[in-house]
Amino acid sequence: MHNATGQSPRLRLAIAPGAPSPQLSALLALQRAEEPDVALAFFEVSGRDLHAGLHDGRYDAGVSIQVSSDAALKAQPLWAECMAVAMPLRFPLLDQATLTIADLLDFALYRWQAEICSKLDERLSTPLPTGRQNIRYVTSFGLLATWVAAGYGVGVSAQSRIEHAHRWGITMRPLIDGPYEIVTHLQRPQEPTSSVVERFERRALQVARASAA
Repeated sequence: MHNATGQSPRLRLAIAPGAPSPQLSALLALQRAEEPDVALAFFEVSGRDLHAGLHDGRYDAGVSIQVSSDAALKAQPLWAECMAVAMPLRFPLLDQATLTIADLLDFALYRWQAEICSKLDERLSTPLPTGRQNIRYVTSFGLLATWVAAGYGVGVSAQSRIEHAHRWGITMRPLIDGPYEIVTHLQRPQEPTSSVVERFERRALQVARASAA
């Protein structure tokens, strides 16, 4: 947005945990290529602070998995990614090409809390026989990958993150009882603060269409 002193336009973008992805990188590269004169300021924030900052004008737009119910904010779905199973290279389930959540419940199951997936979280919250539910929540994908690679259990995370963690000694299996997906949204005030925000949203939708093709 332009400020009153006539300085170069800028876009204040808030990014919540779990939102960074190859698609977001593509969007930011497209933004830089097409509007190099727009200064892009990044803010790494919690989902709650993202929504509050959009509401009170600290940020022009935000990218997150968690969506606000605030009617003053617009949430535009961009891209969805399936969740999959991360497991060590030596593990009892390696001979299975596909898995269900039920297959995982005899093992420690690591979840990164930022990757909110309502269907998966609902499934994991279903009461199970004593001793079969062993869900362990971690604060980053890096910690999830660390525990899994060390052989302490399995993890459920976005496919692209697991693929990139292969060099850690992790392999991936798809989940077939879903679909379990995380959806990244672009959020902004219902009335955009400037034409810069509107153009950024159009580029986000362009990247979203390309990733779905």
